[in-house]
Amino acid sequence: MGTTALVERDRESAALASWWDEAAAGHGRLVLVGGDAGAGKTALVAAFASHVTGRLLHGTCEPLTTPVPLGSLRDMGLSGDPVEIRQLLLDELRDTPTLVVLDDAQWADEGTLDLLRFLGRRIERCPAMVVVAYRDDEVGVRHPLRVMAGDLSTVPVVRRLTVPPLSLAAVTALAEGSGVDPAELHDRTGGNAFFVTEVLCDGAGAVPGTVRDAVLARAARLTPGAREVLDALACLGSRAAPWVVEAVSGRPPADLDECADRGLVVADRGLVSFRHELARVAVEEAIAPGRAARLHRQALTVLAGRPQGEVEPARLADHALLAQDWTALLTHARAAAEQASTLGAHKEAAAQLRRALDVCGDSALRAELLEGLGRQCHLADDLEGALRWWREAVAARTAIGDRRGQGAALVGLAITALHLAREIPLGERSSDQAIQVLSGLPPGPDFALACAVRGKFAAMGFRNDEAIAWGERAAIGESPLVRALAALSIGIGRAQNGDQRGLDLIAETVRLACAAGAYDEAGLAYFWAQLICVTRRWYGQADRWYTEAIAFTEDHGQEIWRQWLRAFRARALLDQGRWDEAEALASEVLRSAAVDDGRTMISMVVLCTLRARRGDPDSHELLTRVQPAMVDAEPVVGWLVGATRALAETAWYAGDLAQLRTIVTTALPAAQEQGEPWHLGALAHLLAQTGAGSAVPAGVAEPYRLQLNGLPEEAALRWREVGCPYEAALALIDSGDERLLREALAEFDRLGALPMRDATASRLRRRGVRDIPRRPGTTGADGLSAREREVLTLLADGRRNTEIAEELFLSRRTVEHHVAAVLRKLRVPDRAEAARYARRNGV
Repeated sequence: MGTTALVERDRESAALASWWDEAAAGHGRLVLVGGDAGAGKTALVAAFASHVTGRLLHGTCEPLTTPVPLGSLRDMGLSGDPVEIRQLLLDELRDTPTLVVLDDAQWADEGTLDLLRFLGRRIERCPAMVVVAYRDDEVGVRHPLRVMAGDLSTVPVVRRLTVPPLSLAAVTALAEGSGVDPAELHDRTGGNAFFVTEVLCDGAGAVPGTVRDAVLARAARLTPGAREVLDALACLGSRAAPWVVEAVSGRPPADLDECADRGLVVADRGLVSFRHELARVAVEEAIAPGRAARLHRQALTVLAGRPQGEVEPARLADHALLAQDWTALLTHARAAAEQASTLGAHKEAAAQLRRALDVCGDSALRAELLEGLGRQCHLADDLEGALRWWREAVAARTAIGDRRGQGAALVGLAITALHLAREIPLGERSSDQAIQVLSGLPPGPDFALACAVRGKFAAMGFRNDEAIAWGERAAIGESPLVRALAALSIGIGRAQNGDQRGLDLIAETVRLACAAGAYDEAGLAYFWAQLICVTRRWYGQADRWYTEAIAFTEDHGQEIWRQWLRAFRARALLDQGRWDEAEALASEVLRSAAVDDGRTMISMVVLCTLRARRGDPDSHELLTRVQPAMVDAEPVVGWLVGATRALAETAWYAGDLAQLRTIVTTALPAAQEQGEPWHLGALAHLLAQTGAGSAVPAGVAEPYRLQLNGLPEEAALRWREVGCPYEAALALIDSGDERLLREALAEFDRLGALPMRDATASRLRRRGVRDIPRRPGTTGADGLSAREREVLTLLADGRRNTEIAEELFLSRRTVEHHVAAVLRKLRVPDRAEAARYARRNGV
């Protein structure tokens, strides 16, 4: 890392130095340094790093069309298996004071972001600091880097720093003696540090209109040979070895030296690069298309001739694409996809496979590429994309008459559909078709896998004996992975039938899967263990499995399974009366999710239920996102997602008993057929609130049975033993005993459950009780409700209505109403004045 004299960066430098002192003392830090392109982030970090006495590890992410997986770690001398790399780097950070710098992280690949998540959660006790510099103007709300930062938002080691544009005073100081008008320079450049220095380095006195103009004006002064070198370097990417630049350009070393002497190129650790990526892009975009293709063709020839492993296949694929060499692109893109998948960069693997597919004419190879795309998109959390590619793979295998391949592709389609509630029916059909196709062929692992997957669908529908039977059929497979999945189906079926020994089989699945190197399947087993413990309300077991499972998924970079676990954890916290924790965790899952799958639906149901129980008038909004997806899936996984229960509760608290009756009577037949005791009990209890007299359904969970049979105190006691305080209080309100009603009132007050608190107080008043505790206040002195206060806080942060809606999981129209209410109650004319009020009053 080179260093540059800094202007107007004392505050930022002091912050970095302070955080380094904390890190070196054993309190690790992860620092996110944001700023516009050219703001001076790299120069700031380089100047800071030059004063650090500890070890320095530096890596840069490159702007390839598809990033090199873990490419920045190669700069640090790290390579190998992602799990090994993570552990090796963490061990090194624990060993000696270390500064890790990751530059241009807006281009980071999936594997690198997973590494940052891993380090962010473990660096607290290390004498190390990780600095991540990125262009914040290129990182939107859904950008993977922003999602990663959101995942770490509650981690105490994270610090944030923004590098602002230079002020007029700073530009004036830099321009002194240059003959350039400082005011015009500041106005034209907006205080962008790179743009300012590029103009001053040119020395022409005039201020060009854009960064591109400034860079090209300097490049125009090079000799023709040096300009050819500059063009070659622009096509080679962020950095290159001098001999490569010379080989691609066909020019002698003296021409590269001229570029360096003119300040257009810098050398660092044996490599040459442009002074800034903005300069490289400006030069690259100015190269004529035909000449650019020739340079990329020459680069491909030079780099592809190196020993295997020296040049990343992703780089070769990039040059092949830009050289329009389709044969080379097919070869190198497939190799790059394989490497990316091995390194856990599944999004990048999928991108490379799409490149290969675009230029592939062979039918069998196209089918293979389509299957790879389905697999990689699934692992990258692009479930919609995975479904599309698996469908095409099934069609491709069918078209070429490959029945075994057709069956395997149907299994892949079923596995992806299993994760999307609305696609559960498609998944069941696909797994049935796979079994039908494969059963007519000689026995093989694909048939056993199809049986194991079919067992998961049975388990999802709470058809537990069927899940066990499919697992036993799958157990004939010889593959360790298939045997693990067979054990999982059997274990799920037994555990959901109430036999906790089924969890032992799930633990065996984890062991078998890990022994086979199938860590994703081990993550799947952990997910099922957590799901079962939460839905069966075995909260002690759930806590133990959750702790172990979260550690496993974080160690293995399984962010998707981690979020599934957190969604069910949020549900457990809701059930256990830890509502604030449940709300925070469910919100974090929703902010991190890339798709509306089961984990987002469960999290939305948790938030909706919480809001309804607290009397929030916006509680129904989240269900508008859940309901369409559940139309076809409700009979299968309604017990698991809980959307119907949440919708019914919302109607109950709103006093709409007709709607409540309609919702419950529609869902009850499927619930009775499935027989899941807690879901069935909840629906029967809700139906009882409408006054509809009916027999207690067979098989409801014990607390509900007691409640429905008119034993409120016994039911409440059982609910407390299970660990569900809200349900215990609900049981007590059916009592005519003042003491029990007061107990319920106190619990509702503690939880902030206003609708049921008011209903209980009303029952006490009807019994002649007068000394009822006052209702807890729901508004502040300024009259704002809790939701309006949340909106005001976000207004003060400068958020627009769409951003507030996304943050609070509300519709934009609802946010508009809340903003209007805030302005009216505060008696202020606009958002700016409301924000000033918030800052003055510490909101």
